[in-house]
Amino acid sequence: MKKVAERHNEWVSIAKSFNLKDYSEDVIQELYLRLLKYSSEEKVIKKGVVSRGYIYFCIRGLAYQYHNTKNRVRKTSLDDTENYLQIPDTSNMEEHIAFNKICKMIDNHIEGWHWYDKILFEMYRDSGKSIRGIANQSRISMVSIFNSLKHLKKEIKNEFSEDYEDYINGDFDKI
Repeated sequence: MKKVAERHNEWVSIAKSFNLKDYSEDVIQELYLRLLKYSSEEKVIKKGVVSRGYIYFCIRGLAYQYHNTKNRVRKTSLDDTENYLQIPDTSNMEEHIAFNKICKMIDNHIEGWHWYDKILFEMYRDSGKSIRGIANQSRISMVSIFNSLKHLKKEIKNEFSEDYEDYINGDFDKI
């Protein structure tokens, strides 16, 4: 640890490069604690010299952790002037209604498909599984699933592309 601490100013300047400003010293102190607790001398010192790369990546990890924690605290802290009663945001209500309308139109269109296509598409859309995952689960050829989904997506795209363009352009009344 003495060899690592000899280059303290260098570690602080690296920490400052990660936009830690006044907290650079604190992060380096945390680095020392973590090196003592979690690291071994073989990882830190290579051939009698402190591994700058290892220390750099440790500082980078601590800096990211600091920024993530800082952002999380900022998002969750309540301001004294903030109302505790949250009123739903209605500023883009038309957009939500239009999006739901498109989703319902697509769902109604899917209802008219052959049962195999309907089940396959809904499984792909709703489960979040990849084509390979669906193929493993259903024991249907991956190529068959891929080709079916390709044609089904193309059909949806051809059928609802104008409505989707209207949605993107903000022409909600045309949907």
